[in-house]
Amino acid sequence: MKIQKAVLLTASILLASDEVSPVFAEVSQEESASASLANQNPATVIYLNSNRIQNNGATYTLSRSSVVKRGVTYVSLRSLAGFLGFKVTYQAADKKISVSANGTEAQYRIHTKTYDVNGSRQMMSGEAYEDRGVLMVPLTSLTAAFKIPYTLAGNQITLYPGGLNSGSGSGSGAETPTETPKNEAPNAYFRTDKDQYRIGEPVTFYDESTDDEDAITSREWVNNEPAFFEAGMVDIKLTVTDKHGLTSTYSKRIEITNDVMYSKEEYAKRFGPPGSTFEIGGKAILSYKALPYAYKTEPYTLFRTSGPETVNQEGILYRDTISGPTRLMVHHKNNLSTKARFYLIATNRNDTDVSIQVEHVGFAGPSPYPELSGRLAGSRYLESTLTENARPSQQIAPGESVALFPELNANAAPPGDIVSMNADLTSDGPIEYTMVMVRADQDPIAVLPSLPDLNPFESIVRGTFADSTRVFTFDGKVGQEPERLPLTDNTTDPFQQGMDGILNSVAINSGNYGVLYKIILNHVEPNTLIAFNPRGGRYLGSARVNDRVVDIKHNDPSQNNATVLYRTKDQEEKVEIWLSPASGSNLPFTLLFLPIS
Repeated sequence: MKIQKAVLLTASILLASDEVSPVFAEVSQEESASASLANQNPATVIYLNSNRIQNNGATYTLSRSSVVKRGVTYVSLRSLAGFLGFKVTYQAADKKISVSANGTEAQYRIHTKTYDVNGSRQMMSGEAYEDRGVLMVPLTSLTAAFKIPYTLAGNQITLYPGGLNSGSGSGSGAETPTETPKNEAPNAYFRTDKDQYRIGEPVTFYDESTDDEDAITSREWVNNEPAFFEAGMVDIKLTVTDKHGLTSTYSKRIEITNDVMYSKEEYAKRFGPPGSTFEIGGKAILSYKALPYAYKTEPYTLFRTSGPETVNQEGILYRDTISGPTRLMVHHKNNLSTKARFYLIATNRNDTDVSIQVEHVGFAGPSPYPELSGRLAGSRYLESTLTENARPSQQIAPGESVALFPELNANAAPPGDIVSMNADLTSDGPIEYTMVMVRADQDPIAVLPSLPDLNPFESIVRGTFADSTRVFTFDGKVGQEPERLPLTDNTTDPFQQGMDGILNSVAINSGNYGVLYKIILNHVEPNTLIAFNPRGGRYLGSARVNDRVVDIKHNDPSQNNATVLYRTKDQEEKVEIWLSPASGSNLPFTLLFLPIS
């Protein structure tokens, strides 16, 4: 009776404690009583696939049977630790179960194959799991951590906490109760910060998947949306694959209530990551206050070679002579019936050497998709402006012709494919730049004298345009109300006027393709969303915002969407945006500045 009273008191204390995990809530009288007798036991006997355990010659009933799965013997951590006289605690802060004795501490977490022994991460032969509120762990994780010898005979595992000589058995026939661990499938597992959410409330996912070799190669999610906008139950699934092709899937259901935290538009403005899109009233944007647009220029001369965009024969696509800072914009499609290559040839017509220094470059293609090719070239160009890794300078002797940018012609373009390039370079003297397309097997420099000049024949223009960097610096406050900055519209932002170097005629850079815009906003209000809104239809491009390049992907031809570029935090910020109209995309576009209430 004295023991029973002590057991009831111990169980009451455990169940009332806030520090006790649900996996320890189920405690039998036999388990608690055995803990007080542990020091008297020379050995403890576990019966496989049974809830029986012997201690000091007496038989007790465990809350869960020991289980053998895939050659691994699992036991109730709470039960066995109690019989061995170990201390078990639950750490609510990091959801770890701790077992300690004689200066050794082992910490476990559910749904993992690893555990910590005195702070050192160790691998177990199987994953810890929960069985109706009871934590089950591989037996060998305890025997290894606490250096407990054991023997296996038939369906009995005998543990010797004091060493093999402490028991009555001779120790003969000793063998491990587990097979040598083999590669196993990974274990998919994730959790969310809670199980019930309002409409538009952010959902946080914690991926805690594990693999015995730490070799998960892919994760495939279903429904892991950052927020949900319809009430009801939502099933979320994660499938992980290891390097051997083995997979595991875990599913969880959460509830979305009828209460609303944020609408789709409100959520996107507050939480949408850079590059994400959201719906917005395209006509309403025209009512936003326009920032007073005035710009200065930097002396880069633009060599725009995009006409003819569709090239039907071998020939010279564009040619002109430029000295000093030069910007190149290339966008052409091979319309031959055979593969072709594109070359940019630099010729020195001077009496002395001329040096060329390539500063920035972005190349894409060959590709059958003009918008994709234009976007990738522009994105890579902006990325190169962040690294500032200039290429070695190149000396060109008098009368010499060399092909620049080997990436342009490294791969022959199949019929119908497009190449695109944006680049900056500078020369210390006049250089004649010639853009050509020839059949893939031709030497461009050898055939250059015989190539014909090709006329654009399309509305797509080509030409040479001065002052092709436009710098807009604004010192007023931005974001106190919805505002916009229209660009490439030929109204607020006029098109460049230049010359066609082959035809010697006036050329208008419609769309200002190739122009680099530097937008410097010195006082952007706290909690202001900066977004990109296409006004001319489909647009695939990029923008450099401070020190990050953000992709812009608008496949919808309407004006009723916008891309998140940046969001200020809780204090005023200076924001600098660089962007250049993407080849293959439609214009104009506008930048939006929206206060987040």
